[in-house]
Amino acid sequence: MKLLSYLHKKLLFTLQDVAEEIGNVRSAQTLLARYQRQGYVSRVRRGMYCVNNIATSLPEVNKYQVASAITPTSYVAYHAAMEYHGLAHQLYYDVSIGGEQSFNSFEFDGNSYAFRNIATHIGVDTPIADSHVRVTNVERTVIDCIDRIDLCGGWEELVNCLRSVQYLREVELLAVLRAYNRIALYKKAGFLFEQLNMPVSDSLIEDCRRYAKESVTYLTSDGDSKAFNAVWRLYAPMNLLIINYQDQNEHV
Repeated sequence: MKLLSYLHKKLLFTLQDVAEEIGNVRSAQTLLARYQRQGYVSRVRRGMYCVNNIATSLPEVNKYQVASAITPTSYVAYHAAMEYHGLAHQLYYDVSIGGEQSFNSFEFDGNSYAFRNIATHIGVDTPIADSHVRVTNVERTVIDCIDRIDLCGGWEELVNCLRSVQYLREVELLAVLRAYNRIALYKKAGFLFEQLNMPVSDSLIEDCRRYAKESVTYLTSDGDSKAFNAVWRLYAPMNLLIINYQDQNEHV
């Protein structure tokens, strides 16, 4: 019971964690196999386990906690981060994970977990409400999803997510943009901030607009971006431009 109490505090743990607690790897393997048969724990992936609810024998962890425990540096990113922050329009079963250590994709409890090789690891927080979660903050999540619209469920889902954003810290936004340091990303971000009337200052949009004349950019890479915006020298889906036109008319 002492060991089970220890495991319930950890929620997610490795074979090595148990071996260090009881002093023997083989005994830890035997014990975990018995706990699985008894419904006390579930195997998440090779060498990684989680505790189960004693009453239901179902995993007592959520997908954000699982994603944050895969490696010592892993964190929730892209659409899953939008979900965590309550900004997503839809819930998906694909969980994208950043971090300094890669891992093989796997499935657990109805969700698929995949490592994403991301260029920067700034803007990652452990929420006060859940010390078992590491997730990109709202500003980093917004920029990440603009950068990889495919990992946010497509441009329509991205638009719905961005429209849910009520507040953004511009210092954090600029820090992420500078960390990526890509002209196309500055243009995409500035275009969407302006197009969707997002809560950012005109000066930030102007900072992004400085890169507008550098080259022609496509907002999406799936062939949907066919309408040209001359100010930003950027191709975007026609429906996105129509959405903005309708919004402007509603405020007239």
